[in-house]
Amino acid sequence: MELFSYHVLPAPAFSVAARLLSSSSLRRVEGLRHAECLLPMRMGHAVVRPGRYHLGLLAVFAFWDHESALERFLEAPPYRIFERPGWHVRLRFYRRWGRYKGLDDATPYTELANPTGPVVGVTVARLKLSQTFRFARWGKPVEDQVRDHPGVTRATVAFRPLRTFSTFSMWRSEQDMLGMVRGREAGVDGTQHRAAMKERVRKDFHSEFTTMRFVPLSEHGAWPEPMRLLR
Repeated sequence: MELFSYHVLPAPAFSVAARLLSSSSLRRVEGLRHAECLLPMRMGHAVVRPGRYHLGLLAVFAFWDHESALERFLEAPPYRIFERPGWHVRLRFYRRWGRYKGLDDATPYTELANPTGPVVGVTVARLKLSQTFRFARWGKPVEDQVRDHPGVTRATVAFRPLRTFSTFSMWRSEQDMLGMVRGREAGVDGTQHRAAMKERVRKDFHSEFTTMRFVPLSEHGAWPEPMRLLR
């Protein structure tokens, strides 16, 4: 069965930069269908604040033919940065909105729909550069909303200069996630995401955009201390 994984790895800043600049080289990895190498950021911090950027961490969102391909990659990684102990979660995909090159042919395992336990949401987008300031204006309040929601257990935003942006969030339940998305109870869930989506419909921020939902299968390693959900 197809598998997705999301990784966060500690590494020197120069190693992180090398992977951001040459993430396409991972296409040579056997069994790896698509990968996005990204720089994690502190949620809710202003874009111009140096402290927003986790320069010593690398995030990787990966789409695999099957779990054994991921296991081979972890046992014999092609680059030293992937030898470092980090954190990752293995994911089974069940629902999608939008389109994004490299991810469109993923199989949604619809039998996993309506999960009763934790769920994970991932978005990946190519920003229209002309919309950069508008995107930052509408996106930061949503970061605050997700970070502070009582139903979220892990979350980060990440990017690869200049146009690739992604979000990752793990939730106690799908209902918690949907509460945030829809702004169901304003005092608990917030309404920032709902407002930002209305603005995106009015005038899109992106040339490509997808949001995907997953059932987490297993977590491995320790979530990095700098990415704890703190203001």
